[in-house]
Amino acid sequence: MVVGCQAADTVTTVQGLDRGAREVNPIVAAIIAAGGITAFVAIKAGVTLMILHYHSEISTGVLAAANVVTCGVAAHNARVLNELPPKEAGSEP
Repeated sequence: MVVGCQAADTVTTVQGLDRGAREVNPIVAAIIAAGGITAFVAIKAGVTLMILHYHSEISTGVLAAANVVTCGVAAHNARVLNELPPKEAGSEP
């Protein structure tokens, strides 16, 4: 569940930004401003790996809450993507 929620959030964030959406989370926006999409994806992967490494030591309540929030963000991103016009073929971000 952790990997799926993190992946969905990452993919929908990258797609949204590529299609003109803006990042509203100030922490994520700062990461992207400082290091670009590559830094964002690397940090998301690192956080996911850290969660998996310490999975047995993290309370189930905290894991459940994190999954609900992350999957909720991914669902919101997907809704925003659905409202954005399609990206024109061959256009650069």
